[in-house]
Amino acid sequence: MEQFGVALLVFSLRLIDVSVGTLRVLFTVRGQALRAAGLGAIEAGVFIFAISRVFKYVDSPLAMAGYALGFAAGTALGITLEKWIAVGLLLVRVISRDMVEQLEQSLRAAGFGVTRFTGEGREGPVAMLFIVTQRKRGDELLGVVRTVDADAFVTVESVNVAVGGYIPMSLTAPTSVRK
Repeated sequence: MEQFGVALLVFSLRLIDVSVGTLRVLFTVRGQALRAAGLGAIEAGVFIFAISRVFKYVDSPLAMAGYALGFAAGTALGITLEKWIAVGLLLVRVISRDMVEQLEQSLRAAGFGVTRFTGEGREGPVAMLFIVTQRKRGDELLGVVRTVDADAFVTVESVNVAVGGYIPMSLTAPTSVRK
């Protein structure tokens, strides 16, 4: 029973340190040094304790299994947490042929800032809409686009820095874009 308890402890510790590590890497990529450093300290402390338990019970296959499974589960949990926290900004590009006016009006009515360009596609004129928004609002924005113009071509990418303009943080309070 002691080996099962150790395996469960190691699993739990790896679940914590790997999920924290996943968040740390994502904050590092986004240039958020203080958050990344704080998470790094937590990650390292938990990891040291976890690995010390594994080395103490190096002959235990259950401890090794707990280590490996905790790593896998921690990776999945870290990604899930990052999506839930949804820190950062997105650039969404929407290319539409037929529903441009309705799409632009619907996006603005939903509180998104929209910049419109004209372009030329394979089959003639198109409009390109550029929207920078909080990641937390990404699914909402895609829902508006799908509802209004199911044939629109959409690309989404992360934004590390945005300077100038504005991004509505809510429907009631547009604010300046921050780094």
